[in-house]
Amino acid sequence: MTNLHKNLNQENGKNEGHSSTIEKDKPQDNFTDAVELINKKRPFIPVHEKFTYYDEVGQSIYTLLTDINSEIVSLHDEVQNNVFTDIDYYSIVGILPIWLRDAGNSQESSMSRDFFEKIVGANNSYLINKCLYYYDCEMLVDALQNRFNIVEVMLTQLFTILTPSKEFNIKDYDEVIYTIDDSSQRVQAYINSIFINLASSCDIMTKIAIELLSMSKVQYNTYPKMTSTNITYGNIGRLPAELRRDGTYFAAIRPIAIMMVESIRDEIVHNGSLDFHSTVYYGTKGENVETWLLMPAFNENGTLTSYHGRKKFYEDPERTVNKELPLLVKEFLTIALATIQMIGRHFRKPYYSNSEDLKKYHDVIIKLTDTYRMIASKELNKDATVNKNISLVSH
Repeated sequence: MTNLHKNLNQENGKNEGHSSTIEKDKPQDNFTDAVELINKKRPFIPVHEKFTYYDEVGQSIYTLLTDINSEIVSLHDEVQNNVFTDIDYYSIVGILPIWLRDAGNSQESSMSRDFFEKIVGANNSYLINKCLYYYDCEMLVDALQNRFNIVEVMLTQLFTILTPSKEFNIKDYDEVIYTIDDSSQRVQAYINSIFINLASSCDIMTKIAIELLSMSKVQYNTYPKMTSTNITYGNIGRLPAELRRDGTYFAAIRPIAIMMVESIRDEIVHNGSLDFHSTVYYGTKGENVETWLLMPAFNENGTLTSYHGRKKFYEDPERTVNKELPLLVKEFLTIALATIQMIGRHFRKPYYSNSEDLKKYHDVIIKLTDTYRMIASKELNKDATVNKNISLVSH
């Protein structure tokens, strides 16, 4: 699926859904036909209709997301350099089997848990254990990137329903009505996803920082477990003072934007929703129709205003999700970018280069293929025996 995804983007000129022109007199292979069919069937939003392209605040968000993606690419390099301090990774990666990365991590691999355990056990070596650990760390960095990618998609989907820039105040409309329907349910789903993914990035960023801190102590005599497995954002106290900088996720006093995002996330995940029902408001002014949702009130410290069990107060009819959410996302992403840049600087290491490493580890890598075939052969023979016994019993 990864290859298909990559090739779809290549076929589309990386234009997110726009098919490339194919000459009529040129024979098409099955893959090209499949790409064309998928492009016709899969929904997409043209670039110029995306919130992050046509709205001023959206464009700022797009710039931040672009910078974040770029910094995460660099973070991948820093993680790699911190793991492979004594092996030239690029000298060996070309002959490493893809299951070493994908098995147990990606749907690109069909390897079972039991098969994976057997082949890892049969290849217990310094190099293989280091590679397994590195790909687990890479998965963590990819997860961080995915959070921000999802936020952009959800913002675009949200503002295909809500009016990005309202022109009228509530008192100026001819009529105001509210609806509870499929559109309002989707609005709530998009908002939920935005807050959950932003808050999740705090956990993952903390995991990455903690993992990088411990990398110099990792032992590779067996397949290492990640130090950060049970780490959450609440564990930032384990980070050194030089990483607890203002304007980052790890600041001693938690930033207001993060407090606001966490307050909404906690309410959604632990206590329910932001209203009795998923409601969206429509206002008409002449032939104009605007759509909006209200934003609950916050205290100065970023927590929701509350009284006993009540936490959603909407006393200001002009405090809308339409206006407040993009500004909050923009502020949050600014902090995220500063945090990723700080982590990259703090853990920067030079790339280790040694042209002799391919020769040094060649036999260890080739053994991976040999043991794969051996284990696969045993599994096939075992299945054949089981099927034969079942057949005998049934007769």
